[in-house]
Amino acid sequence: MKVCRWAALGLAAVLLAGCGGGSDQGTAEKRRESKSETAEKPAESPSITPLVVTMSSRKGPETAGVAMADERGYFADVGLEVMALAPEEPTRTIRYVVEGYDQIGVAPEPQIVLAKEKGVPIVAIGSLVPRPVEAMIWLEKSQIDGIADLKGKTIAIPGFEFQKGFLKSVLVRAGLTLSDVRVKSVGHNLVPSLVGGRADAIFGGYEAVEGVELESRGLDPVVTPVDSLGLPEYEEMMWITRTDYAAQHPRELRSFLAAVRRGTAAATASPQAAAKAVDEDGESTPFLNLEETEAAVEATLPLLSKTGYMSPGRARDLMDWMRNQEMIQRAPPVSSLLTNRFLPQS
Repeated sequence: MKVCRWAALGLAAVLLAGCGGGSDQGTAEKRRESKSETAEKPAESPSITPLVVTMSSRKGPETAGVAMADERGYFADVGLEVMALAPEEPTRTIRYVVEGYDQIGVAPEPQIVLAKEKGVPIVAIGSLVPRPVEAMIWLEKSQIDGIADLKGKTIAIPGFEFQKGFLKSVLVRAGLTLSDVRVKSVGHNLVPSLVGGRADAIFGGYEAVEGVELESRGLDPVVTPVDSLGLPEYEEMMWITRTDYAAQHPRELRSFLAAVRRGTAAATASPQAAAKAVDEDGESTPFLNLEETEAAVEATLPLLSKTGYMSPGRARDLMDWMRNQEMIQRAPPVSSLLTNRFLPQS
């Protein structure tokens, strides 16, 4: 299976300009291309298919199912050799998939909606985290008592396009606008930005990751989940692939999702083993030690989808809300956004 850097359609660079990536070819992409080329080498067995997957961030607790599937040979059982990589920036996952670096990626449902409106040729094939787990987080010592107190403050976000629209909605409910705060995109560096005083709050981090990390450091984080801030229900993390790849390689996709399901079940049954598998990964987040990883994995496992099923109705509701918020002009058909046909039947 060839991993071709320019396998996507000719419009990819233009379409992705608003989806978390441009057409520049910097050091990060060259380093990633070098890793992807490794996966192009012939496998030891002709029955083994190499598959390159990009996760949503520095690989953390949400990757427990993938890590366990790899460690216990579940991918090999279905004829796959999976190379799971982390994006240089969280926002680049869709770009990596569309431009052909990877066959499968992980992205938030709202970002997929924005990409689909622009005509980006991707489709969601399964759920990894089926409900929103992002949060607004600040430290208790900051003396911020509520959203209204963020006026004049700096808020760090990973940088996804949809997060500014979501943040705007949260601020409006508290009588503020985006112009009342300073928004800084920091990629993976949410916790360092908050701890280092470069941000007063972070929006888009996870209670089970950044919240657990801050708590483990004794920093007393104040965590407010987004679903209590008036935001709609949505799939926090979805597996995506190119539409042409989905049409041409259904076996690989079904096999991958089946192995991930087995890995997630194994991780749920053995949280400590899952944490060790995540911690030993060469690209796992550098901000967590083993103890923090164990706590984050334990907090995250209940959030992972056990079946991968995605709700068409909830996707439709999300798009209606985004349209009402003027985040999108039109809602793409749900059938073009996601499909459950690759999920295991049992």
